Amino acid sequence: MQELSSRPSRPLPPLPEPRRSAPRPAPIVEVQRSAAGELVADLKARGIDKVFCIPGGTIAPVLDSLLDVGIEFVVCQHETMAVYAASAYAEISGKPGVIVVTSGPGVLNAVTGIAAAYHAEVPLIVLCGEVAQRAAGKGALQDGGPTGLDLAQAMGPFTKRSESLMHTTAVGPMMDRAFAAALSVPAGPVLLRLPVDVTGSPGTRGKAVVSEPTAAPAPHEKTCAEIARLLSTAKRPLIWAGIGARRAKAGASLRMLAEASGCRVITDVEAKGLFPETHPLSAGVFGVGGRGPAAALLAQGVDLLITVGARLDDTTTNNFSPVVQKAEKVVQLDHDARRLGRSYGASISMHCDLVAALDTVAAMMPKRQRFDEVLPSAPTAEPVAALGRAPHDPRAVVRELARLVGPDAVWSCDIGNHMLFAASELALERPDSFYVSIGLGGMGSGIGYGIGLTLAHGDARPVVSVCGDGGMLMVGNELATCAKYRIPTLFVVFNDGHLNMVQHGLERVFGRSMSCVTPKVDFCAYARSLGVEAHRVNGPGDLSIVKTWLREAPLLLEVPVDPAFKAANPREDTINFPSKSPAAIPPPRASA
Repeated sequence: MQELSSRPSRPLPPLPEPRRSAPRPAPIVEVQRSAAGELVADLKARGIDKVFCIPGGTIAPVLDSLLDVGIEFVVCQHETMAVYAASAYAEISGKPGVIVVTSGPGVLNAVTGIAAAYHAEVPLIVLCGEVAQRAAGKGALQDGGPTGLDLAQAMGPFTKRSESLMHTTAVGPMMDRAFAAALSVPAGPVLLRLPVDVTGSPGTRGKAVVSEPTAAPAPHEKTCAEIARLLSTAKRPLIWAGIGARRAKAGASLRMLAEASGCRVITDVEAKGLFPETHPLSAGVFGVGGRGPAAALLAQGVDLLITVGARLDDTTTNNFSPVVQKAEKVVQLDHDARRLGRSYGASISMHCDLVAALDTVAAMMPKRQRFDEVLPSAPTAEPVAALGRAPHDPRAVVRELARLVGPDAVWSCDIGNHMLFAASELALERPDSFYVSIGLGGMGSGIGYGIGLTLAHGDARPVVSVCGDGGMLMVGNELATCAKYRIPTLFVVFNDGHLNMVQHGLERVFGRSMSCVTPKVDFCAYARSLGVEAHRVNGPGDLSIVKTWLREAPLLLEVPVDPAFKAANPREDTINFPSKSPAAIPPPRASA
């Protein structure tokens, strides 16, 4: 068959002579937008400027309509990584992150990131393609309805709302409900299923506001007065700030109350930096990533413990440590009522706006002695040798990196021993300097977060994404995303050749371990193959490239780390059951 491009051209027949008549203005034809067009116009009107996505067939009408409104695509290599990047972008922008995925495996691949966002109180709008309504319930490929994957039921435990677009007239109200749910305190992800035949049909103009985000309730004034009285008479008080305090942006209020009362402040790793860690009242981090005298102060016993938005789960309490229960009185403040009384009993529990509660209590505090005269100084940190030749002490690497990138750097940590080293070695002054997805603890999260943080900050602040060789092996293909869009994240891969958080934990708990050796990979060559500049840190001078890094393109540093260095991980007690003690386990059989 002859190709169209090679067919000989023939002249067109002449057009008939038009009638001579007075010229008339051309009629104005208004093209009606599709339902997908109405949806993306709604996103644009709400200030959404980026969507994170993996394209696919059933979401195609939305993808096509996005081209008309100037919203930027960030096409990632995996859906969950798109969710992590969108989550980080949402944390900085203050607007919900928007993820666009296709049906079936598209949305199912996003599940881990969505669940992590739910635990971390991050507002997300997940736009998920869906099979045509006319095919629903007929065994259609990737049907997410009740007779198929049943996404509403499957994703119910970790989404705040799940809704399917049933009619083109419902776009406006559906988007109002979705944004209201995502932004209501505590924030979280919303799933919207979009059948391809509905989004591709003509839309209907206009929308009615049906709901608005809800805030946490105002604090009870008499309860605040009682908390102020308890705090003013306590001899050994302690304030503990967690994820809720961070989400409420309560740093300034927390500092005001601490300085008004002379009360020490600890945080868990999710709120690291919310209270300046060099402040005389800072006692550091308790739980996973512990730093400073926090654990010692709790072990000595406090007569009043005030928790502010703290999750109080096993990772942040050293596996529900009894030292927390030693507090004579516990006051629990949270904007998420589900956490009240969940892990520990409290003398006072209040579901409230955390900033308003802290401000109210601070205003009611009587004058106290100067805090720097009545409080003991924090113990000095364990000495660490300067960075030497590879393989390195990971603590020295973190300290040298912190010196080179400066105090304005933003740190994103993946899950592994490197996170424990980074959290314990970094002393941070700003509440928006440290990010770790510890609520779910998914490997790869720190890499996705690093990408989203960089996109959100632009060239204003350097972003350092610290990960291990295991995490980079799992999701390192996202380096290609950074190369494509020139996202200048600094990736630092701690390569100890093992999944050492697991191996060290098994050895400490059970006295033995399966082999957790990772495949030998040249991460520098791997990064370069994906378009990212990379260097190996063999000696102390090799980190100096950070000084000349122009932050115009991504950079990967592979850091050989001594696998013998072990990080303290209190969560190991979670699996240290008496029946599984090393003495109760027979020695391994000798191999033949």
